[in-house]
Amino acid sequence: MDLAVIICPLVAFLLYYDTLQAGFVYDDKRAILENADVTVASESSTMSALMVHDFWGTPLNASESHGSYRPLVTLSFRWTAHLVGVNHAYWYHWTNVLLHCVITAAVTMIAGGASTLFLQENKNKNELRHGNYVTGLLFAAHPIHCEAVAGLVGRADLLCTFFVLAGLVNYGRRASLTMTLLLTCAAFFSKEYGIMLTPICLLYDVVLVIHGHPRQSKRNNRMLFKRAILVLWSVALVAYRFWISGFQTPQFAKADNPTAASSSWTTRTLTFLYLPVFHFGLLLYPRWLSFDWSMDAIQPVTCINDIRNMATLIFYAILVTVVRKTVEQQSQNKTQKILVALAILITTIPFLPATNVFAYVGFVAAERILYLPSVGFCLLVGIGVQKLLVQQSNRTIICFSLLIVLLASGRRTIQRNNDWIDEEHLYRSGIEINPPKAYGNLGVVLQESGRLTEAEWNFKKALSYRPNMADVHHNLGNLFQQQGRYEESLQAYNLAILHRPQLAAAYSQKAKVLYKLKRWPEAERTLLACTQLTGHLQKDPNAHQSAKVSATILMADLLSQNVRPSDCTSIQRNTNKILNCDPIKASRVNEAEDWLLRARKLAPRNPLVYFQLGEFLSARKRHDEAAEVYIQAVRIEPDSIAWTVAAAHALHDASRNVEAEVYFRRAVALVPM
Repeated sequence: MDLAVIICPLVAFLLYYDTLQAGFVYDDKRAILENADVTVASESSTMSALMVHDFWGTPLNASESHGSYRPLVTLSFRWTAHLVGVNHAYWYHWTNVLLHCVITAAVTMIAGGASTLFLQENKNKNELRHGNYVTGLLFAAHPIHCEAVAGLVGRADLLCTFFVLAGLVNYGRRASLTMTLLLTCAAFFSKEYGIMLTPICLLYDVVLVIHGHPRQSKRNNRMLFKRAILVLWSVALVAYRFWISGFQTPQFAKADNPTAASSSWTTRTLTFLYLPVFHFGLLLYPRWLSFDWSMDAIQPVTCINDIRNMATLIFYAILVTVVRKTVEQQSQNKTQKILVALAILITTIPFLPATNVFAYVGFVAAERILYLPSVGFCLLVGIGVQKLLVQQSNRTIICFSLLIVLLASGRRTIQRNNDWIDEEHLYRSGIEINPPKAYGNLGVVLQESGRLTEAEWNFKKALSYRPNMADVHHNLGNLFQQQGRYEESLQAYNLAILHRPQLAAAYSQKAKVLYKLKRWPEAERTLLACTQLTGHLQKDPNAHQSAKVSATILMADLLSQNVRPSDCTSIQRNTNKILNCDPIKASRVNEAEDWLLRARKLAPRNPLVYFQLGEFLSARKRHDEAAEVYIQAVRIEPDSIAWTVAAAHALHDASRNVEAEVYFRRAVALVPM
């Protein structure tokens, strides 16, 4: 075995070892901790349901679905959760790091074979190994991989890359067609751009035909049949993907991809032409990296005079020139051209779905989508360095320069991995590139840690860059509410609703403040408005639904407290005197029960809803009904002491003492010793 296949993955492991101590950051929480398909928190989270849900656990045919389809990744999260528990981030990170090491080994092996073929006429066999060392070490150390490896949701890119490389090698060896089809399916079910394995294979065959490679001249009819099967299989996979989503394309917020929402054809064209250049720049010089490139992190190219158009022209001119050179039919250097063409295909083809050419995507730029293209980039660098070393000139300078590049890459990777260690470090690292998003997210982290003054400053700083950020207004309102600054919180919630009328959480929290201030009519109107909201185009459908459930429960609580807007807090004309409401006239107990039943229908697997309904029934001496409701809560969450004790008391009050004893004993067993 080539020593490079051991050394390069070992370097990768050492560089990413610190990420094992990282937690769940950014999108990891939604994809894992809040995803019922991972936590198996509901009976609907079966394998069949997983195959028709998006990456976040939302049905693909729902209007609020993000459209990201990665069932194999979700399944891998579920297996990890089943084996070690949902909340143990350590083992999730272990899986990501090991995958990166395995892929590094695979890239190194591919580069080793490529280098050998490329320099088969060289007499010094030891020099054949330089290319795979360069490719493997660069791939192991490249900072562009940090998001994919250190961020748990990046597992989609890791698995997709693994299956694409396996499928490419299998196809190149002319091995089992069935295996190629299975690997194509696995790549596609890991991440959508995995389907690009098919055009990579077919275009690679085209290159072989152009150069008259002997492997392409044999069994031509059989190969045509295999290619046809591969194309049909890929078309079937794409058709299946559209079918389960109801043949609808996902809708994204304007801030996610502002250029896509631009009314100017010039702006859209020039910007979308520039974005591949920007991504390639990240491969060349990964100095500025960010957890999020949305909003105005990359300014759109709005006119011909923009200097970035020059970079675009140079980039595509070089790309066209290189492609033309690789397909020229010359007797010399055929092997070299074939290998360069393969590397270019791996670099460019998987990136095509992110170019907004086929459909608009929900991001401007993303580092993790470069994980697979970076394989081709590293192969190109390895081939180029190998070629320079064989020329027997300036070897010392080349080796020293290469060492500097690898050391700088490793240092930047370690630095970037430290950013991904927790959310505070991550968001602080993004302030330079995307200040509104970074400050807004950082404010949430600081608020959760009790650093309210710092949190308030960060929220206001975010709004100074982008005043229409509804989420930030909502979070600022939560902070004011936490501090008892109710009037300021109401102002913040009103601004959140103004900028995003469908933000259910803002309505729900506003109603809570009004409830505390005993402004009953306003509270009820706000709650009614919240319960009537749709989930269309919501970034987080689960949070939206949870807010509606909370509003429904609060409405029931408001009504059960014998409060009737028409009978309460009426202000006498020409005075400031507030009249108390009449409890008897205001009684709307039946209506309150209806709202609780509605909440149960909205969230049939939420034990808190059953607990609230049980409390309501118990307060009205309907102990048998209350006991059954509490028992349902226990069935949903068997390890909850609160639900178990409540069920025991209700059973006792209903004179069902034998059953009550069972639940009391169960509650005692749940108490940690």
